Amino acid sequence: MEALVTQVVALSSPNDLSQLLSTLKNAETVFTQNYQHIAAALQALDPAQHSLGFAFFLHHLAKGNLPMPDASFIDNASRFFTLCNPGQIQMIPDIFCATAHIYKEHLLAISNPRRGILPLRAGLRALQLNPEVLTPLHADFFQLCLLSKCYNAAAPVLAEDIFDVAPQQTSCTPTDLFLYCYFGGMLCIGRKQHARALELLLQAITAPAVAGNAIVAAAYKKYVLVCLIHAGQLLPLPKYTSPCVRHVIDSEARPYNELAAAYVLRNAEKLRRAVDQHSGVFAADNNLGLVRQVVSSLAVRSIQRLTQSFLTLSLADIAANTGLSGAEEAEAKILRMVAAGQIRAKIDGRSGMVHFADETRAGTGAAASSSGGLWDSAAGVAALDDRMRQVLELGKRLQQAHEMVSQDRAYLSKVTARERSKYDLGAAAGPAGVVGPAAGMGGDPDFSPFTVGAGSNL
Repeated sequence: MEALVTQVVALSSPNDLSQLLSTLKNAETVFTQNYQHIAAALQALDPAQHSLGFAFFLHHLAKGNLPMPDASFIDNASRFFTLCNPGQIQMIPDIFCATAHIYKEHLLAISNPRRGILPLRAGLRALQLNPEVLTPLHADFFQLCLLSKCYNAAAPVLAEDIFDVAPQQTSCTPTDLFLYCYFGGMLCIGRKQHARALELLLQAITAPAVAGNAIVAAAYKKYVLVCLIHAGQLLPLPKYTSPCVRHVIDSEARPYNELAAAYVLRNAEKLRRAVDQHSGVFAADNNLGLVRQVVSSLAVRSIQRLTQSFLTLSLADIAANTGLSGAEEAEAKILRMVAAGQIRAKIDGRSGMVHFADETRAGTGAAASSSGGLWDSAAGVAALDDRMRQVLELGKRLQQAHEMVSQDRAYLSKVTARERSKYDLGAAAGPAGVVGPAAGMGGDPDFSPFTVGAGSNL
């Protein structure tokens, strides 16, 4: 073990890293036979200067007979992920990510996920080739932020759009993508960024798949609830959603679809009945808090619709029209909406009347867009300019992706084979549109095993 430590120290210069990597890969027996000395050997290494060797020692320590949790391992791993050298750890993404995952498990075992947020964020940055590349550490980092309720700590990472996975460079797998989208969506829900949450959850649901999985089912359940909160209705899934995913959704998320169906009826009593009927399912899925927000959002939308029809209305009438229990609940709801900027109104405490401001109707919906009210300030113009820049950049990326796929040999071979198959079938068809042996017998349908109808896609 001492000799291996000496080699790590001697070969950690940039020119010798390849030789060191080969040495460490061939040192499996040394690590196994000297497992009890690994923890002590780590004290002789600097996680910044000897990151490659430190990672191997830490990894073999973690995957061995290590108690869960282990305070010494947590301390060493925290130092390592905070200080590691990007150029060295990018040579071993699989070992780096596996160690990070075990580190996360130790933090969860001591019920202190907050401690790992900064180290894993630093490790994530070290592993990323650039901010647009997904890594397996994204999911672990997001999970720690969720469990510690430090949603804002993930904000800088969430703000970066992911365009590449680079599995060979980061050891990324499809599961890492699903978890990134799912945990990222949950973080956006916690930060009340519902539009971004829908985007991430939809990416998890529509990702190419040959079989459904539990992550997709959980993502769809939250997708339904966030749709109702943000859009007031369940937005249909794109046509390119995998059939196997649709099958999982139909079988696993029926209570959520029934809740969405009750929501669009705009009837508070029917919505409450749907919630009560499936409350056990919602609680088991840890979605009861979101369901309560769905119920609350129905009253908010009902009050907003009233502002489009009335300038003055009593609290009792508002409660009756929105399904609230009475004037007191209606007053509390309106005060919260005014504080949140959702409506502009004044309440006359003596008469119990609510006066909706004219600006409420002029500043909501399409009226604001058509009047230009959203863009009559420098901040609005800057936001519009930034949005246009993003759209142009996305257009360039789509064009690059199109060109890359169009030149891919595997894709071209598949398309060529498909076109050749269609040509062969067309040449073999008889005059009656018959495919099979009958094509060589004058197209007689009596000899045909099957026929092609006019609407067939064959």
